[in-house]
Amino acid sequence: MSDKLDKTAAAEEKPKKKWLKRILLILLILLLVITLGIGFYIWRIGNIWDTQTQKFDDKSMSDIQGDLDRLKKAAEEGKIEKPVPAGERVKATDASGNEVEIPAPGVHDVKDSEGTDILLLGSDQRFGSETDSSGARADTIMVMHVPKDGHGVYLVSIMRDSWVNIPGFGAAKINAALNWGGIALQIQTVEQVLGVKMDHVAEIDFNGFKDLTNAVGGVDVNVTRPFTSSTGVWTYTQGMNHMDGAQALAFVRERYVFGDGDYQRVRNQRSYLQGLVNTMKAKGALSNIVEFQKVVESLSPYLTVDSGLNAGEIVNIARPVIQKGVTDMHMMTLPNAGPGWSYNGQSIIVVDDTAVSELSEALRTDSMQSYSPTSGYS
Repeated sequence: MSDKLDKTAAAEEKPKKKWLKRILLILLILLLVITLGIGFYIWRIGNIWDTQTQKFDDKSMSDIQGDLDRLKKAAEEGKIEKPVPAGERVKATDASGNEVEIPAPGVHDVKDSEGTDILLLGSDQRFGSETDSSGARADTIMVMHVPKDGHGVYLVSIMRDSWVNIPGFGAAKINAALNWGGIALQIQTVEQVLGVKMDHVAEIDFNGFKDLTNAVGGVDVNVTRPFTSSTGVWTYTQGMNHMDGAQALAFVRERYVFGDGDYQRVRNQRSYLQGLVNTMKAKGALSNIVEFQKVVESLSPYLTVDSGLNAGEIVNIARPVIQKGVTDMHMMTLPNAGPGWSYNGQSIIVVDDTAVSELSEALRTDSMQSYSPTSGYS
């Protein structure tokens, strides 16, 4: 009797095992399809980035002396204005509105930081062939610092009129470096201002800026200071404004209608970037791989990067941030002592070397999380 019961139980168990195997097989196939699908998209995104972004050639990244020789020749021939000699005193205005004189900017020793530092340039592509350089004028200059432990991302805006030391020449506005001497001179100039070696560089022209904005369906930007553009085309009201590519570009470039000019423009640029990140998060562009691919596809053709900033390197840089789960973006301006005038009457932004030294130390030691400026405008 017991043998019959055992045989019956065994017969009933066989279909159960078959169904269990089938379910496990189906789940395995689904998992495989999902994994292969994600893998394909990751490969596709990496391929788009690596094949569609333009690359700075190795010579332009390293030919500092060639850039300097061309710049000196152009200055001697009167094609460009000669920079101010190092040590020249410049006029400035202190916080109380009093006119003072300060030395031309100093130079900081350049050291590697523990995190990753990327120079970001927004170029208006105004070609200056008379200097035999890249000729693109840096309209927006930022340094992105990603801590080694992935605790957030830090963006330091450098105003284009910041009065700094152009290596080999002396004091001049920081955006002159790219126009005069090419990407190598721009990198070295920023490195000596901050005292931090740049690991990578990326330049976007403003057509890419517009397309990126349009690719995410426009960006919601919090406008803290309402204004009408100097062209009279665009009006921005206080509060949240939904901007398409053309409207956003005019917003981040405007400075002529503001009494404090470049200061408000940098604030607007930061507001836009925060709005872009918030919009991308809300639309799933940072969590949905298909949506993220659309962003990469729209942006890549307008980007020029160093050869080392490939898809694999971006994954390595982003991995600790993603794993940490802290994707907060902290934005600030390079500390400065306010507006001033050069010896020949140029309107400039006077860099606060003391405050910059504090920032430099925080970047080098990867301690930006506890950094708090104690002096200078920001």
